[in-house]
Amino acid sequence: MDLPILISDAKYAKELQKQYVLEDSLTSRNNALARREKLCCPNKRCSKLLILDPVEGIIKGICPSCKGPFCTQCRVPWHTGRDCDEFQKEEKDRENDIRVKLLAENRKWKNCPHCNSLVEKVDGCMQITCRCKEQFCYACGETWSERHWNC
Repeated sequence: MDLPILISDAKYAKELQKQYVLEDSLTSRNNALARREKLCCPNKRCSKLLILDPVEGIIKGICPSCKGPFCTQCRVPWHTGRDCDEFQKEEKDRENDIRVKLLAENRKWKNCPHCNSLVEKVDGCMQITCRCKEQFCYACGETWSERHWNC
């Protein structure tokens, strides 16, 4: 009959301690990895997956693959000469301009040749009088003249 293997309480405690220390260190390491932010390099020719360790006050990052600078806060290639707030405002304005332009194209709106305001023709003839008092042809967009009767 085999006797069970016995170990001392001190030895058993030491083994348990090793096990818990190992588990705790793996858990904390996994938590630290989970807290890291993942992003793709914003430089169009690279787009490699990056793991970002955010450091307070540092917003200019360098991609280790393409060596291109990027803004860690805005997640875009580095915006030289502008802080993040200025850049984000300009981007929002640019996006809004693009949306208006697409809406104008979809609705077939025209620009006044004098003041560049968008004009929508609801009904009537092709002769449009803009709010700036410029008269133009809605079909071709040129300043109104007698030759536009057949345009």
